[in-house]
Amino acid sequence: MKLSIISLRITFIFALQILHAQRVFPLFEDLSVDSVLKPKAWASKISFDPISQHLFYTTSGGNIYEVFENTKSDTLRFSVLDHGIQKVQGLCFVDSTLFLSGNIWYTNTGIGMVVKGVLQPNGSRIWSTVLSTSAYPTSSSSGDHGFTGITADPQKEYLYFSGGSRTSFGEIETNNGLYPGMREQALTSKIFRIPIDATNIFLINDSLALQNSGYVFAEGTRNAYSMAFNEQNHLIAIDNAGERDDPEELNWIKQGQHYGFPWRIGGNSNPLSDPAYDATQDPLINPTNSAFLAGHFQADPQFPTAPTGVIFTEPIANYGDAADYYKDENTGQIQKASESGLPIRTFTAHRSPLGLVIDKNHEIGGAYTGNGFVLSFMPGGDSTGYTPLSPWGTACPFVDPSRELVMLRFSLDTINQAYSIHTSNIISGFYLPVDAVQVGHAIYVIENNGELWKINFPQAQVPPAGFASDNFVYPNPVNSFLNLYYPNPNQQSRYFELVSLDGKIVYESNEFMSEFYTSDISNISQGGYYLRLISGGDLIARQKIIIN
Repeated sequence: MKLSIISLRITFIFALQILHAQRVFPLFEDLSVDSVLKPKAWASKISFDPISQHLFYTTSGGNIYEVFENTKSDTLRFSVLDHGIQKVQGLCFVDSTLFLSGNIWYTNTGIGMVVKGVLQPNGSRIWSTVLSTSAYPTSSSSGDHGFTGITADPQKEYLYFSGGSRTSFGEIETNNGLYPGMREQALTSKIFRIPIDATNIFLINDSLALQNSGYVFAEGTRNAYSMAFNEQNHLIAIDNAGERDDPEELNWIKQGQHYGFPWRIGGNSNPLSDPAYDATQDPLINPTNSAFLAGHFQADPQFPTAPTGVIFTEPIANYGDAADYYKDENTGQIQKASESGLPIRTFTAHRSPLGLVIDKNHEIGGAYTGNGFVLSFMPGGDSTGYTPLSPWGTACPFVDPSRELVMLRFSLDTINQAYSIHTSNIISGFYLPVDAVQVGHAIYVIENNGELWKINFPQAQVPPAGFASDNFVYPNPVNSFLNLYYPNPNQQSRYFELVSLDGKIVYESNEFMSEFYTSDISNISQGGYYLRLISGGDLIARQKIIIN
């Protein structure tokens, strides 16, 4: 059963929110939210240290703070003077080692960097360079995304990180005339993969050299600020679009694939390559948009052609019912995927999805087990995308309230090897959240200039001793009470039948959705039976039991 149709008294939750005067609040009764502390300004990433069992967060200026949740305090541990990265946009722990990714920006150029801090017995860290790049040209726009999200695969063999774009939508960015005709560069708009034990890798800003290096994992991403692996060890990444009202993306990142930027954005074609393009007639251009007013949306006869023979990988399809507003490319009419029957690829324009978390180890219980979760950085606007809460006066999500933690229920089409998702809003009221991390059955959310929040989920139940993968009834032989454990990550309704050895149904349980279920069978005669677990009319499990 989907969360959106679970019968819960949301009005009760709103009443509690008003009572406690806390702006971030849950939309479901089995969730709660606590304020941990007010972090330092310009927080950018957050991670969990498995050694100290503490949270660490960074500010974009390079400071790294350790969080002491029991005292609601934080302490500065490292700065740019220690690790050398001027703008930190990636943070992850792999066992005791701390990895950072980011950039050093000069006047008209910048370099990308990955560094690591190796823990010492006294608690300090020895910092060293894992990877650096040659200097590459910056732009004079907000399109310089730089090196952002970093993560490690579950086997701890590789590091994955994003080299973001230097343009918003593939336009010429000359940096006030210094670089005539310049668009993207070899080091931009890519996902890189390097060995986790690498040291002093040096990447030059040259396409052929990068191709031969073996470190380019995928191309055509604009700004994969947050990445996470799921339980199938598939790498999932968020990506945001530019100033046009194109959807924001969620992608399954596969080796060697091209995700379309700048020719495809959010499932739409980039119109700048059309010589007849007229931005004043584009239904996806807001005439108050700062990029439009600056003249950036113009037909571009020199727009590069797409790579020959490359098939672009489309973003994951979202069927709603959250973060699923889109504009019809022909009429500009605002549609909602869950109502139109057509998916959006993937999220409402301008949400700026961040803080991707996937419960790959099934530590979260209830209807949330095994799902993904994503934040939206930008606040929601009106039908034009306007809101006075916009941090820079730029376009915000149209109609979509945004400011939420959205749950993602993944479905994998094994034939076409493609994911789709259904979505639900579960927490509302954030402002400028930038990152999230899961710790057990809690998710911590950090805001750019706000609060550090703890979202408390139900704890996943674990089978007690005696349950085995092929034995979902315990104990067996059974006495008066039958205990059943069978995972139910999709929250499907099920029931069980007891069938005698000669094929007669002697008992049928009530319907239930929980993983654990206990039933009183004290009135059933002793002997041997088959227990059949059924969902939607389908037999999903069968086990022989003895009642004594």
